[in-house]
Amino acid sequence: MNRASDILLARYPFKSMLRRVRWTVEFSDEVRSWYVGLSPAGKATADRILERLATQGNMLRMPHSRSLGGGLYELRFACENVNQRITYVFELDRRAVTLTAFRKQRQNERGEILRARRAQAARHAAEATKRRGEGR
Repeated sequence: MNRASDILLARYPFKSMLRRVRWTVEFSDEVRSWYVGLSPAGKATADRILERLATQGNMLRMPHSRSLGGGLYELRFACENVNQRITYVFELDRRAVTLTAFRKQRQNERGEILRARRAQAARHAAEATKRRGEGR
């Protein structure tokens, strides 16, 4: 192996290189409406978790993010004294696209995840239609 490249890799650990690459976080209409309705303190809290998603992307794990399976994820955080969830998916061009936002409650979680899966399917269908229209 090339000694210079070994030194270079030793100086810049892989994990630090990953932290420098940012993701774009794209708001769905629903998440945008939810965000606009927050108080300034609530927006600051949401900004912190969304910034974490932008900096860590697909490396973000529990307790901040959890996979729901099938390419669907949820951000997990408390905002304005309420446990909140924002569901999202990753796109190939380093985008995290938000889908839905909801208050976490044991009795509504299953229904909210199904609603997020429907939003994911609708987004996937819209993207496929768009690609076909562009001739890709």
